[in-house]
Amino acid sequence: MQIAKNDYHTCNLKRTRLVCLVDGLCAVLLVGCTIWVACRYGSLPDRIPVHYGADGVIDGYGSKSTIWMLIAIMWTVFGLMSAVELFPKHWNTVVKITKENHVRVLSLTWHFMSTTKLALLCMFAYIVVMCFSGMNLSALFLPILFTVLGANSLYWIVRLTLNR
Repeated sequence: MQIAKNDYHTCNLKRTRLVCLVDGLCAVLLVGCTIWVACRYGSLPDRIPVHYGADGVIDGYGSKSTIWMLIAIMWTVFGLMSAVELFPKHWNTVVKITKENHVRVLSLTWHFMSTTKLALLCMFAYIVVMCFSGMNLSALFLPILFTVLGANSLYWIVRLTLNR
């Protein structure tokens, strides 16, 4: 039996250990990266890398204050994705939500969003560190990023579609 979208959001989803752990790691990464930038900001040269090509090679420079835009983007990604997690009735899932499966499907979807959030924050933290160093990104940066995000998506989609 399919249940109305307005009804399944009241399933009182509880934060799982995985979601708590991942959110904790995200918070440590965000706060740590912000403090690290604040402490080392004075040692930055006036111009830093602000854009990298698909091959990881620096192809644009800007003022050192641009580093704060990366930090702001990290906080925005975290904030927006965390806000979306608060409204399960608006989540789009790959399987139909029924009375019998709604807690399982919504929990797994929450796990998917949470782990994706961590992967994105790790990506931004790596870019911040590379901007500080003035070095090119690894040539493997994009392939690794796409592999991590793809594997994460595939893992949770497979878990969602299994009828356990």
